[in-house]
Amino acid sequence: MLKYVTVAFALILAILDFLAYKRLEHYNAKNYIKRIFVVFVIVANIIPLSVPLFMFIFNNENNGTVMMKVSMVLLTIFIAVTICRLILYIFWLPSKNKILLYFGGVVSLSSLVLFSYAVFVTRTDYRVNEVEISFKNLPDEFDGYRIAFISDIHVGSMYDAESELKKLSEVISGTDADVVLFGGDLVNLHYSELTPGVLEKLYHIKGKSGTFAVLGNHDTGAYLKDSVSTPRNLNKKLLKEKLEAIGWVLLQDSTIYIYRDNDSIAVTGVDYTDELLKFKHNFDNIKDYDVSRIYSAVDDNVFNVTISHLPQLWHELCDNGYSDLTVSGHIHSMQFKYNLFGIKLSPAAFLYDEWSGLYEREKGKLYINDGVGTVGFFARLGARPEVTLITLKNNL
Repeated sequence: MLKYVTVAFALILAILDFLAYKRLEHYNAKNYIKRIFVVFVIVANIIPLSVPLFMFIFNNENNGTVMMKVSMVLLTIFIAVTICRLILYIFWLPSKNKILLYFGGVVSLSSLVLFSYAVFVTRTDYRVNEVEISFKNLPDEFDGYRIAFISDIHVGSMYDAESELKKLSEVISGTDADVVLFGGDLVNLHYSELTPGVLEKLYHIKGKSGTFAVLGNHDTGAYLKDSVSTPRNLNKKLLKEKLEAIGWVLLQDSTIYIYRDNDSIAVTGVDYTDELLKFKHNFDNIKDYDVSRIYSAVDDNVFNVTISHLPQLWHELCDNGYSDLTVSGHIHSMQFKYNLFGIKLSPAAFLYDEWSGLYEREKGKLYINDGVGTVGFFARLGARPEVTLITLKNNL
């Protein structure tokens, strides 16, 4: 579906560019202006085509992260230029009135300012979103228990990873959380993104009961063209070792118990197995993945919090009685989310059943975090990077 949308968008953009050129001819624009316009359009439209080429040629463990950042810069420029162009066309092309051309130019430049703000300010404007969630079966001792949940850091695509992670760790420390949960996609391509400086900053992200994490699709090494020197399983193993060295516990289809006096809750992590990789860009809920084996040793009566990178697994997890609260990431709100009169607007809303915030079904609840980092392009348009502070409440 996504590829068809992309092709359709490219065709529409090409048609609009052609109409804009014809409008320049109508205005009897000088030849050098028309040439500049043609060169500008060709260069702008070639940018997204060059990105896959760069990634195919240079995507290996030695320079993959550098090329990822270069590709993201190119795509960020392309998106900014395209938004400005489309806004100008909306005002200019329907009418030959030059006033609308000038007005469209002002609005177009204003959009460029807003996009720049999304790149340089919103992208690292970490917010704490406090959410209180009630359950009838929550043990009494865990009434008021505080979970700091983060997801999708994407270290390899941070402009200044150490500085940004330092800021993130300070925000999380300020929540005074009992436990920190991480929902996957710590790296972009390869475990080597976890440099000593990065690990030192991640070390400070911890809760009183510890820090528990799962893998996301980017953590598996599946996006590296060269998987011979570091096979996916080895990449996951080395990433796990690095996390264990700083005190993070990686849950791979496994469960830990957190105790308070005579009460306990279980935290289960869904591993990102090779079988799940086929769903990494899937929009539909996942129905043919066996989750029962993950909970085979978990007491049915214990209150369960499950970390699943993919929120599309939630229906299977809660409807079968495995998870009381599922926390997920993965979607990022597609790094575009605005609230208009209480309505959340995002492209993700047209693609996913559940994509951001809190959702409830009869047997369980889901919270989808908007993520911390960026992937694809260096901007967060309204979708501020999120630290979710979940307070568990006993609904007696």
